[in-house]
Amino acid sequence: MSYILETTPTINMPLIADNSVIEELMQNYTYGAKWNIIRNLKSNCITMGNYKESNRGNAEFVINVTDDGVYIEGCDYSATMRGFLTFLEKIKYSANEEYFYIENCCITENPSIAFRCVHLCIFPETKLDFLKKCVRSCAIAKYSHIIFEFWGMLKYDCMKELSWPFAYSKEEIKKIVSEANALGVEIIPMFNHLGHASACREINGKHVVLDQNPQMEYLFESYGWVWNLKRDDVRSLLSKVREELIDICGEGKYFHIGCDEAYSYAHNTKNAEELAEYLNTVCADLLSKGRRMIMWHDMLLSPDEFKGYVAFSDKDVSETLLEKLNKKIIIADWEYHGEFECSWKTSKELKKHGFDVLCCPWYQISNIHEAIETVLSNGLYGVIITTWNTLQCGFREMIYAGACAYDKKVMGDMEMQRIYCAHVARKALPAYGEYEKCGWSEKMTGPGL
Repeated sequence: MSYILETTPTINMPLIADNSVIEELMQNYTYGAKWNIIRNLKSNCITMGNYKESNRGNAEFVINVTDDGVYIEGCDYSATMRGFLTFLEKIKYSANEEYFYIENCCITENPSIAFRCVHLCIFPETKLDFLKKCVRSCAIAKYSHIIFEFWGMLKYDCMKELSWPFAYSKEEIKKIVSEANALGVEIIPMFNHLGHASACREINGKHVVLDQNPQMEYLFESYGWVWNLKRDDVRSLLSKVREELIDICGEGKYFHIGCDEAYSYAHNTKNAEELAEYLNTVCADLLSKGRRMIMWHDMLLSPDEFKGYVAFSDKDVSETLLEKLNKKIIIADWEYHGEFECSWKTSKELKKHGFDVLCCPWYQISNIHEAIETVLSNGLYGVIITTWNTLQCGFREMIYAGACAYDKKVMGDMEMQRIYCAHVARKALPAYGEYEKCGWSEKMTGPGL
């Protein structure tokens, strides 16, 4: 028994579901078939045919498919869209009868982890179509949030040297943000407020500001690696950057300020006190805008206490920061080893100090599993899956991690790990025969099958 889609299916959607990406995805799941979308519903539901309502209960969404219709309802718009994307995944094609159908079902789902985030770096090598594919794929994988970190690839009004001449315009990025929002995903803006002030990584020696204008060296410390926070003009600049990013990324509840690997602050207690004062000021500013501040954890911990873990500060610096920082700051603990007997000891310790904590693994499957298990067993705030420069060989792990964070029962499913992710990429943004746009890697390289 199933609901058969008519030649041009009619679907009723919420008024606010007004973005072409929705119709595009429906066509992708039905081999280009046209849909008749009627945006007339004020509530968080989606209907087709002579639908039958179903009680959602405490679930975040319900899908009820009968012979006569389809009913989808969510607790809010984002949950409704996750239900909608789940519905698209249920569509099948009958080659003999040449029609699409959905088998009768009544599905209710709740996420294992509420805050499920992926951190996307937008490098000079990151093409807009690939970024769009990533965002759509992450929505299908049921991520709730995506961090955009622009590594010199967004043109700011406040200072042109913050971006390379070939950087993306605000309008180009806003289009992708709009797609994410339409699919129920919140974009979290990010800008490094301490280390990585170069808007580049240590390994390539590039500096977005100083390689364009060496006279601006006064804005930095540590040979350009750290912002000179003693200067009022630097603090003012960072404030303007936050305002521009918030405008670009739209409504949201968070802002990530980075703050990792600022080595010059790691060994001086006075610097630690000044840093805590500044970070609390930024935290207060963001709270006044309805946003919580997220920062990396490594400057808060000492290797004396956490040998072998990611911890960079002297013990007295660590103690100063842990004591003085506003406990409304969310700490993002990046631990990429996945090998220690007492995994994610750092996250548990940070929670003891009163912080909400995010476990942040990378692409290693065991590392991802341990992060999710740690969040669930210790009542932590959520997860951020990091991708850095390995996204083109870690795309499938990113999609798999999102699916696992939403539904713990998926962990260990080899098809989800290795095959499902290519299906998601095809549905998100079909390549239509262009080899360079297929999958997620431009070259046939890397380990594995």
